[in-house]
Amino acid sequence: MNPKGSRRGISKLALPVAVIVILVAAGAYVFIGMAPTTSTTSSQTTAPSAPLRTAVNHLVQNISSRNVDGVVSFYAPNSVVVWSGSTGGLVGKYTGPQNVRLIYAASVGKTTKLGANVSSYAEDVFSPTHINSTYVLLIIGNSTVLGDLNASVNVSQEWNWGAGGWQILKENWAYRYFSASLLSAGYSSTTFPQWGYMQKGGNPNLVSEKSLEWHAGPYLAVAVYAMLFSVAFALVARRFSREKLVRPTGRSTPPED
Repeated sequence: MNPKGSRRGISKLALPVAVIVILVAAGAYVFIGMAPTTSTTSSQTTAPSAPLRTAVNHLVQNISSRNVDGVVSFYAPNSVVVWSGSTGGLVGKYTGPQNVRLIYAASVGKTTKLGANVSSYAEDVFSPTHINSTYVLLIIGNSTVLGDLNASVNVSQEWNWGAGGWQILKENWAYRYFSASLLSAGYSSTTFPQWGYMQKGGNPNLVSEKSLEWHAGPYLAVAVYAMLFSVAFALVARRFSREKLVRPTGRSTPPED
């Protein structure tokens, strides 16, 4: 038996065997390691911890309790809200929570008593984290300005589940009916400042509860600050001028002979 020939045969088989062992080990690692990770990731991204109806109920509860901050917390940063129909001057399109806050502050926030109920609730599920809800919102309340008020609204909302829970991306409030006892009696005073504009055919898009003050306020503040800076500058300039007049020149007078 030739020892050299035997060693040569073993050396020729070593490389293919090593390659096969490496490939099998790599395949087993990928199969065992990746399978659990995939299922875990899928369960985390497709399973909201609360049903959408719970979020809708909480939203309506905040409306009933006149909690404007609580209501606004359900709207996403890029949310778009459209109110249409007989809204008492609030017809318009509102983008972002800050603009949405205005319409709730001018309506829900001005009531002394309010009750809201949901009927005909339905869901259109696009995915477990993307659902559209529709329902009828019945509102009964009282305001010291509007008196007894009554409204019926067809609501459509597009919700998305994220890290912060369910949030509204798009919303439409189509008022089917709106009445207030003091408006019906002919009183011109109203908590909705654009009501008169809408009745005259103007654009009732709500900018603020007090449009004149809202628009004039920033300009008035700028004017006040400008006046204060002008007065301060005039005082400093006047003082500087006086000091310059009384300041000695530094020249010495030659003595008399």
